[in-house]
Amino acid sequence: MINPALNQSARQKNVANMLATLRIEKLSPSESLKPSLQAYVNGQKTTADLLNEVRAKYVALRRG
Repeated sequence: MINPALNQSARQKNVANMLATLRIEKLSPSESLKPSLQAYVNGQKTTADLLNEVRAKYVALRRG
């Protein structure tokens, strides 16, 4: 569910802060994540959606 308390300006600031943190660490988001970041700014995705996308792409499934 989209958090109605966050407007587009607040979501844009969140993304800018995250990108700044990555730059400090000499990292950058993958090209495939950039459209999802824009969808978050536009209010079409939540941070949970972004986290799930990253997990699906980069975290190996462990079967034990």
